[in-house]
Amino acid sequence: MSRHKIKADFTIKAAKPEATTYRLNDGDGLHLLVKPDGAKWWRLDYSIGGKRKSLSLGVYPDTTLSAARNSANNARELVAGGTDPSDLRKAGKQVQAKRLEAERRIDQGLPAAGSFEEVAREWASVPTDRRSDKQTERIIGWMEKDIFPWLGNRPINEITTPEIDATIQRIVDRGALDIARRVLWNCGRVFGYAAKKG
Repeated sequence: MSRHKIKADFTIKAAKPEATTYRLNDGDGLHLLVKPDGAKWWRLDYSIGGKRKSLSLGVYPDTTLSAARNSANNARELVAGGTDPSDLRKAGKQVQAKRLEAERRIDQGLPAAGSFEEVAREWASVPTDRRSDKQTERIIGWMEKDIFPWLGNRPINEITTPEIDATIQRIVDRGALDIARRVLWNCGRVFGYAAKKG
């Protein structure tokens, strides 16, 4: 492992902008880019799968020298284990974006993307010769009353058979056996629709 070349934070503070971007090397691929506008960006250069890559580790002074070194060490460990830290970061951002989108939809009174309620409403909106508009309204009404409050915001691909059984049992317990059968049958059609849509 090469020696760290940036002695301390005062070395970074003393780095003045120049006409072009330059770098202060800290060793083992970690460096600080000093931009002409005075911004100072931490970067880690690494190789994985025969490709050279660069990972942003933050902006100084928000990301200190110590924090940048810790992040660089963590990223190097990932690379040593065969994981690309850039890919891991992208995947994390996608998960966060989906979570934020789901929260936004809920705040707007819309069902979460990929939720049982969203898929059920989409399924119900597809015209079919098998059911009239009145039947569709009745089915959605049953689901709004008996399914959506318990399973509506759950991702449809995570709902288990015991959860469906427990939800249908609530309908049975209030003495609406015929409605329970119809709701269960239509839930099955929603799951079938979801499977066809992937």
